Amino acid sequence: MTTSEHGAGFSAAAAAIAASAEEALASGTLDRVSEADIAVALTALGKLYATKVEKSDKIFPPVGQDALTATETAVLVSELLRAADLNVFDLAMWFRRAS
Repeated sequence: MTTSEHGAGFSAAAAAIAASAEEALASGTLDRVSEADIAVALTALGKLYATKVEKSDKIFPPVGQDALTATETAVLVSELLRAADLNVFDLAMWFRRAS
């Protein structure tokens, strides 16, 4: 598979996940989406994002501006910190690291 074919496949997969999530949110059928499936998608995307940022030394926004509400952001970040056994102090120390 070439790089452009791989990129096209990833774009299609990302669009499919986004469409499925939007449908579940709009229809209120959240119970049809398993916590395990959400964890698999977030884990893979989190690893991909972090690796791409670290290898390129270019920080880019993980989501569009205003794509998530403040509450959605706080919920996601809080649970990511818990999953990694980090606290806000740890995050502040990382945030202040040399660029």
